[in-house]
Amino acid sequence: MKKKKYLFLFLITFSWFIFSSCQDRLFNNPFDPQGGETIFEVVSTIFTPAYIPRGLTWDGSTLWNVDNYNNILYSLNKLNGSKIREIKSPLPITTGIAYDGQNLWICSESYVDVYKINILNGEIQKNLNIQKGSFTAITYGQGSLWLADSQSNKILRVNPETGEIISSFPNPGLRCDGLTFDETYLWTSDSSNSTIFQLALDGTALKTFLSPGQSPMGLTFDGRYLWNVDGNQKIYQLSF
Repeated sequence: MKKKKYLFLFLITFSWFIFSSCQDRLFNNPFDPQGGETIFEVVSTIFTPAYIPRGLTWDGSTLWNVDNYNNILYSLNKLNGSKIREIKSPLPITTGIAYDGQNLWICSESYVDVYKINILNGEIQKNLNIQKGSFTAITYGQGSLWLADSQSNKILRVNPETGEIISSFPNPGLRCDGLTFDETYLWTSDSSNSTIFQLALDGTALKTFLSPGQSPMGLTFDGRYLWNVDGNQKIYQLSF
């Protein structure tokens, strides 16, 4: 009887140890032969008020998260997820959001227009008509906008002044739900297979990771950490 009791306690302790040691880590995708030994660590997790969270961006002090349900842009405290303020998006069915150092940029799956808006009041500063596409994510980097187009399943590099498509390359996943630039590389997320990709600027897939949640959406980089909002309403702070 005592042996069974000790065995039971051992199994519980062992299971707890395995769970606690793995729950805050995100390992390379085992199906990626180029994966290497790099891992993510989940530094912290906060909750977003967005019912259907999509795009995510960092403005230097707060996180911005798009709520695809009510078309609200939430400014959030990165420490606890509390809402600092909100802006009603002027673009219907907003999916992506980016910050260029001064203003916000937003895109939509249902419109070919990309708006630059005032970060304080949401007033439209510029309207870029991309001609065609269905845009699920957007980021800003190296003086360009980068747009994920679900129609062509490509990442477009766009001139933010003219809307001209400078270049494009195939998205490595089945879809692109999040897109960000970390000052060196691009990162994309694919909710269809719970994957996060690290890309060179020419589109070469460098690393493939399993996401911390089952439905990874928006991505952003704060200068040190990668952030990923999931369909489960959690925002993960990731160290890599």
